[in-house]
Amino acid sequence: MFLTVKSTPKVRVAAMAGLLAALAGCSKNEEVVAPTVANEALTTTILTLTNTANPTDVQTATWEQLLDSKGNPLTPDVSKANLNLTANANYTGQLGILDKSQTPTFDVGNEIATQRANYHHVFYQPLPTNQPLMIPAPTGTGADIYPAPIPTPLPTSPPLNLTVTTTDVDTNTPALPLGFKTTFKTGAASTGYLRVVLRHQPNVKDGTFAPGSTDLDVGFNVSIK
Repeated sequence: MFLTVKSTPKVRVAAMAGLLAALAGCSKNEEVVAPTVANEALTTTILTLTNTANPTDVQTATWEQLLDSKGNPLTPDVSKANLNLTANANYTGQLGILDKSQTPTFDVGNEIATQRANYHHVFYQPLPTNQPLMIPAPTGTGADIYPAPIPTPLPTSPPLNLTVTTTDVDTNTPALPLGFKTTFKTGAASTGYLRVVLRHQPNVKDGTFAPGSTDLDVGFNVSIK
């Protein structure tokens, strides 16, 4: 079951009543509980980028929200949620999602990619941007704000010169994007943010953001030099 916190990390609760007893069902109740997928907590999101022209240029950014002794989420740790990229370069990207509340650590991302790809889709939104938003902007009221470390309100300019393209697909017919594997293309020097959202879309996945509901919503600082 995907149960999530709608707070600074903004991991929202998904709802699919017909699947509560099946694979990775969701609930819309906004409870202060750890984000979970099939009883695994989504504690740690890791984005690893490797420069295709320089394999020694490997950038790893981590967004993490661990749990206290009672299983409640602690304040998100965004101290390592930073990407320092080379201008006018191409990177291959790999997204990881872990559950560090288990011993040993459980690889939730691998489970989604290998067993649940047909009803999940990861979206990437460079910010600020002068292009149409792939992920709708939050309203900026109440709990509907950008996930840390992205500020609300968000600066509108200058744009972050970054393009993210999904390269992996599921086994739907026709195949649809998944989003754990990507390519990142940087332009001129700029700074901004990257928002990463995991959508849960059973029976409604169509390659767009709108269907379904959000399971994970995290942010990263981006510097292109």
